[in-house]
Amino acid sequence: MTNEVHERHKTSITTPSDTEIRIERTFDAPRQLVWEAYTDPELLPEWLGPRELTMTVDEFELRPGGSYRFTHRDSEGNEFVFFGELREVEEPNLIVRTFAWEGMPGKFSVERAEFEELEGDRTRIVVTSSFDLKEDRDGMLESGMEHGVVESYTRLDELFERQQSG
Repeated sequence: MTNEVHERHKTSITTPSDTEIRIERTFDAPRQLVWEAYTDPELLPEWLGPRELTMTVDEFELRPGGSYRFTHRDSEGNEFVFFGELREVEEPNLIVRTFAWEGMPGKFSVERAEFEELEGDRTRIVVTSSFDLKEDRDGMLESGMEHGVVESYTRLDELFERQQSG
């Protein structure tokens, strides 16, 4: 499954195995800027999640063993909470963390986000999410995560455009 996000950009979402989801995207921004967008609690609400939701960073400790918790709210006050623990942090190359959603109690994935510097101040992000079971992977795919990823990356493009033009 692959989605067009923007005329210039393409987000690739694939299932390389029965227990993995792989997301790949190239941004027109230097790696340090992309890293900061992923790791600055003040920038995360500007791009992470669909536009129709507001997002708060309840907790974010950028270090191995650190924890994070993000809450997304819709216009009716419903909350969607995501949380986990950071396992590896290698600035500006790699973040490995657990990822859990309160909508799937007791289930979590391990996400490996790699930030690759490309020519022309561009950055490729490859996020591989590994699940214990195929059913867990499929549950995440069916949860609407694809829409969230595509819209988040569109919003991230917009953030980079604002940062680099002003």
